[in-house]
Amino acid sequence: MTREDKYISFFSNLTEKNIDQIADYFTHNAHFKDPFNDVIGIDAIKTVFSHMFETTENPTFIVSHHAANQNILMLQWTFQFSKKGKNWTVEGSSLVTFNDSDLVIEHIDYWDPAEQIYSKIGLLRPIMNFLKKRLTAS
Repeated sequence: MTREDKYISFFSNLTEKNIDQIADYFTHNAHFKDPFNDVIGIDAIKTVFSHMFETTENPTFIVSHHAANQNILMLQWTFQFSKKGKNWTVEGSSLVTFNDSDLVIEHIDYWDPAEQIYSKIGLLRPIMNFLKKRLTAS
């Protein structure tokens, strides 16, 4: 199994119970970034994912496509979770960089929280719709 396949399997099967395995995949000073977090180090990365498990129900990542070249892995994924009885889906991608020892030195997630989260929240929906209309080219 390639390092890319191993990482995809870990990422797709991440749970509260195996979160400590992050240390098996990331360097001690790895960089993780998403629209809400920008952290360095295994403990900080664990904190990000622990927070995800604490604030969502049944979170899971489904990797639909991937491409690898040299030390770079690109992932296209769907993040599914529930919160307060409502099901959510977020589409995104990740750029993962490995070192020569096959450990992740950087994992950067790309997705749009404005479109996929904020615009679906009751109080924020009208504001987001207003902003979208104002900023859209006609």
